[in-house]
Amino acid sequence: MSSHTVLNFSPQKIHTPASVPSPPRTKQPTLETLSLPFTTIIVSPKRSISATQTRSPVKKLKATGGRDPSPDSSFEIDLTHTTHQTRTEFLHSKHIQLPYSLVEDGKALAPPLGDWSFIASLFPNTRGAEVMPPFLIILVPTLPPKPWPLTVGGLPLRFTTDDEYVDLFDRGRCGRGPKVLQELDLHAMQRTIDINDRIFEKVIEVFRKLLNIPIRDIFWFGSFWQITTIEAVDVKKLPWRIANSAAFYLTVAEAPDRDDDPAALRRKVPVGNEDFDDDTNYAATPDALLRPGIMVSSSIYTIFDPQNEQIQEVFDSTTSGILVVNTKGELFITVATHGFKQDGLVYHPNPATGEVIGRIVEHIPHTDMSIVRLNAGLRYVNETFGITSSTTDPEEGTRVSGMAPPYPPHLRTYDFLEMNSPYTGKSEGQLLGTGIRMPDDGTNGEMNYIKHKWVCFENGHEPVDGCCGTVLVDKQGRAVGMFRFKHRSEPLCLTVSATELREYGYEICAGVQQFT
Repeated sequence: MSSHTVLNFSPQKIHTPASVPSPPRTKQPTLETLSLPFTTIIVSPKRSISATQTRSPVKKLKATGGRDPSPDSSFEIDLTHTTHQTRTEFLHSKHIQLPYSLVEDGKALAPPLGDWSFIASLFPNTRGAEVMPPFLIILVPTLPPKPWPLTVGGLPLRFTTDDEYVDLFDRGRCGRGPKVLQELDLHAMQRTIDINDRIFEKVIEVFRKLLNIPIRDIFWFGSFWQITTIEAVDVKKLPWRIANSAAFYLTVAEAPDRDDDPAALRRKVPVGNEDFDDDTNYAATPDALLRPGIMVSSSIYTIFDPQNEQIQEVFDSTTSGILVVNTKGELFITVATHGFKQDGLVYHPNPATGEVIGRIVEHIPHTDMSIVRLNAGLRYVNETFGITSSTTDPEEGTRVSGMAPPYPPHLRTYDFLEMNSPYTGKSEGQLLGTGIRMPDDGTNGEMNYIKHKWVCFENGHEPVDGCCGTVLVDKQGRAVGMFRFKHRSEPLCLTVSATELREYGYEICAGVQQFT
């Protein structure tokens, strides 16, 4: 293996910049300070650093970053003789771009000619490597300390010490029944069709009318299906291929569902916030301008603390979403439904140190999204916080503009996303799967479903309790979805599609707006 050129780039702003300079957070969340600083690009010796090929990583970085991609550092390396120190340094990159991509049109690929030696030479003590969608898996004797790189070759990276990979992602049981929807081919490398609403509806019809099997949700992970049945079903009755793609099954009892789990939000006692979150009261600052990603909280309520055997007063904290407008021109913001009590009061940042800034006026059914009217006089803008760092140039916030259509070509598996919450600060992630969830047991005969997505975020910088309600945006600054919950044991986060707001007459609102 001949030498390669390694280029390190500082973070670049790849989203739609804010129309006016976005201020950084008054209090930077600790998790944001742990975010890995570099994108590392490994250039093949057969390609010039100034290459102009369409798929050139350097050219792609320039196209998305909007400025000349001058590396912070560069050096030559022979990957057949890398030192332990060099391999360890690769662990400090958020993204590692290879001379080839492991992703094409939303599908995961193996290395060219099945040669894994290049990838196996990147990290210390690698025992094996495999693409097992939706992840690139690196087998090691002991896990390296987090944070880990988010992607290698465009695929989300996971390290494991388990030869069976059981600690990473539970696809479920493979069906052993018939092939269905054979006239559709989502498995072909050169697809003539791609996932869309009509295909999901055809899958629903198969289970309802042909098989008479109630299902709760269907997700497409770019190369395979994952379907949750209401009850356990004999795998011999479950299709093993749908639209020429493998199908896997979980039951509701097995699925990573935490809708009603208090761990999906952050519960605190009303004595102020002692965590390293951004609990700034932005409504109390001069010329206050609120924005997506501020802390919002419920009213105080009581619970029984079994450890101390006493009644305790607590409140729940989540994250504010986007500014929307209805067909009458009325302004609102979005929040996570489960983070608030029946009184509908919305505090910022919390009832211990802040004030009521609004009240919930509507719940969007089965989405965990609620609509809030803010108090008269408050201003809000759909622009996220900027970032000030001691190690990199300041970054502007992102102007959230429009909603991303939930399917290709607008949004594909492995596309990059971003969110900015008071618990994580700015955090990058990737779309892993897109799908639908049924609002009931799927037996009422109506074609009702809510669009959702599975995503993952930076390794060692994963979303924590309280991120619920945060808007996720794509590279164009479009709203993709609202954070709903993180699976307790797997690196998966569920988001509800932002386009569900349109079903109830809401659109994203541009510019600085004042509530009346």
